[in-house]
Amino acid sequence: MEKVKCPICDTLIDDNPYDTVCPVCEWTYTGAECVYEENEKDDFNLISRAEAKANYKNGLTKYKKPIKK
Repeated sequence: MEKVKCPICDTLIDDNPYDTVCPVCEWTYTGAECVYEENEKDDFNLISRAEAKANYKNGLTKYKKPIKK
C-alpha cells in the first residue's frame, strides 16, 4: 500500500481514505483534504485542519489528548 503524509503532522500513513487514522495526531485521513478549506470542518474529523494543526503544535491530538511520545 502506498503512503502519504498526514495533512496535520506529516507522519507517513497508509493512503487508504476513511480507514486510516494517523497514529500520532489521530487525524482521520479522507483523501479529500484538498477539497476543504483550511478552516472548514469535515464530517469525519469534526474539526478543521487549522484547529488540528494548532492542537498538534501544542502537543495535542485532534481530541486534545497529549500526543504519545
